[in-house]
Amino acid sequence: EFDDIELMQLKFCMDQTKSMMAHPSEHMRHASITEKVEAEMNRRREENGTYTREKILRDLEAQIKSMEKGL
Repeated sequence: EFDDIELMQLKFCMDQTKSMMAHPSEHMRHASITEKVEAEMNRRREENGTYTREKILRDLEAQIKSMEKGL
């Protein structure tokens, strides 16, 4: 299973390579993969708040607290 950052990277790669598809079957596979990636990102967003501003802030606060404990 991809972690959140890997999934974002995969979405970015899919966005960047969309225009490079030449054969109709490549377009179909690319669209299918992109749809699955987006569906998983949406699922995580709805279930966990992943990829939202609030989640990012919570994660950063947790990292800061963790670093402060180490001092």
